[in-house]
Amino acid sequence: MRITNFESPGLHDLALWIEENKDKTINEDIMKEILKTFNITFIAEGINRIQSTLLCELKDSYVQQSQRYVTMDESSYEIPLLNKTDNIKAKELIERAFRLYGKMSELKEGEFKGRPKAENYKHGIPIEDARYILPLATKTNMSIAMTGDKLYDLFVLINDKKYSDLFDDCKGEISNYLPDVLLQQLPTYYDSRKKAEIAGQFYNKYMEKIDEENNMVYIDGFKNLDLKAGLGAMTSTSAEAPSGTLIKWRDNADEKAGGVVKRVLGYGHDSIAEQARTTFGMMCSMVTYHQQIRHRLSENHRENISNIITDTKRDVVVPPSIKRSGFYEEFLNLTDEFKELRLHISDEYGGGEALPLILNCDQIKLIISTNARIDSKMLSDRICFNAQWEIRDLAIKKLKILRGLSGILYETALPACVKGECREGKLSCGRQNEMRKMFR
Repeated sequence: MRITNFESPGLHDLALWIEENKDKTINEDIMKEILKTFNITFIAEGINRIQSTLLCELKDSYVQQSQRYVTMDESSYEIPLLNKTDNIKAKELIERAFRLYGKMSELKEGEFKGRPKAENYKHGIPIEDARYILPLATKTNMSIAMTGDKLYDLFVLINDKKYSDLFDDCKGEISNYLPDVLLQQLPTYYDSRKKAEIAGQFYNKYMEKIDEENNMVYIDGFKNLDLKAGLGAMTSTSAEAPSGTLIKWRDNADEKAGGVVKRVLGYGHDSIAEQARTTFGMMCSMVTYHQQIRHRLSENHRENISNIITDTKRDVVVPPSIKRSGFYEEFLNLTDEFKELRLHISDEYGGGEALPLILNCDQIKLIISTNARIDSKMLSDRICFNAQWEIRDLAIKKLKILRGLSGILYETALPACVKGECREGKLSCGRQNEMRKMFR
């Protein structure tokens, strides 16, 4: 991998300041406080998708190369150092996955304008579905912009023993752009394994509620979402304390709060929706997980990624277009071979070396905490017919549950075309009437 286009205004001044104050105790809290208004940007080129997934979990601004631009040769993937036999087997499987990806997403002959649609593909399998067979060893490019305090989080990640040597190249590359005196203030060792183990023990009871069939599960939330948002609005606009408002409302509190919420949201003051919080459990493919964390809006706890490797009985997500095709059996057989090889590599070399052999179609479990303002934004994007099919199905499931908790707060959690015009312009799906009928 390479780090290119690095820029961070002010790092030279910071290096001088650290030198001038080297006799003082400059701890992590002080450095983070100073760094939090610094701006840092760079492009990580030729990283694999397990690396890009972990980088996205740092929750700053990331723009990643779409997998529709994947090329299929030896320079397009990266696997860890293995012995000769295992290296040959890993390369063989990855190259078979690339070939299957190419066959499934083959275009029909003839010209068409813009991005291909399902009917433009020879086998009816869009490239977005074909990518489910690709391993996370596949390379990508990522543009990153972050505040300076995120350097701590970045250096914690790239020095985490849990991920073995996964970020050795990244560590060396990014260090080349940072002053030595600043590098001395950043973490050089971290081991998250114990923390992950203890946190995993707590979350096990919630993870057990989630499976392939129950892949969007309500865990908990505030008892009355409308009341919480309504009291939030009244806190802002009333001279009376919220407890006094509740006494005045008495048995009509639910109805009164709902009316306040509807009125205030109608003014465009949607910040009150942040007072309504829920927690869900979700199980999805690595494709959809990447889309979930890319939004950076929710707080997530995912299971240990290594669980995907050790749980060999866990089903993979197969897009409907592939299930209907003549590639279905080949797809499943190949996923089984990947499961077998990466379990062997995990046992032989350690979990970190096996991570790049996880596939896009492999499923991961996570717990998601959001508020109604965030959910309304995310669901309006994801329910759109232009959204990827899996995340759309999950979004619709979530909306149905949320509407049962509050019809008012989630009234606008729909694509713009339901009540107005499509925002997609020339990329519009053209199915507005179908969407309006579905959510009338």
